[in-house]
Amino acid sequence: MFSILSADFSKNGSSRGLKRLLSGLLTLLAIASLTACSSNPAPVKQQYDLGPLTTTPITSAPAGLRFVLADIQTTAALDSQAMLYRLQYENAQQLKAYAYARWSMPPAQLIQQRFKQQISAAGGLVLQRNQAAPDTPVLQLELDEFSQVFSSASSSHAQLNGRALISKNGKVLRHRQFQIQLTARQADAAGGATALQLAVDQLIADLQQEILQLN
Repeated sequence: MFSILSADFSKNGSSRGLKRLLSGLLTLLAIASLTACSSNPAPVKQQYDLGPLTTTPITSAPAGLRFVLADIQTTAALDSQAMLYRLQYENAQQLKAYAYARWSMPPAQLIQQRFKQQISAAGGLVLQRNQAAPDTPVLQLELDEFSQVFSSASSSHAQLNGRALISKNGKVLRHRQFQIQLTARQADAAGGATALQLAVDQLIADLQQEILQLN
């Protein structure tokens, strides 16, 4: 009788011990899982600009080329450092912003800076209004679209839309729409940034030639 009771107590003790062991293992697994999750590095936020100038200017300009670039006007959506994109295959009317990628400055400032760099490298000069003679050509830009458009999950292009107005002595000489579309090599923020840089450089080259034709 005594030996049977002893055996029962031993069995019950083993059961309780097994339960405690399993409970401890589950707790350790939960802690390990939480530790692994907390140790995963958070996505790094990337900041982009329009990159360095190429070693060779896109176009050459006479040393005497001078014009005023007025402050670039943009839509409210472009009045920030957000990098914007559209998923054309889902809803082309919905403008979205990358969560972990931003411009170093709002698009208008980036383009303004790029104009000065490219024109200077080509041999010309972009002036402020208070630096220019009354008969200096004035370039005014209105920017409607500065985004990356995805036609599919693996294919995208840069889209640069707006208007350009060139005036001289208060008289409008040229006024035109521009829509520049360039394929991105990568379907991500880096690919979009590079494609938009090339689109801006193309716009600068085109407008420089228009100003030259007016002199």
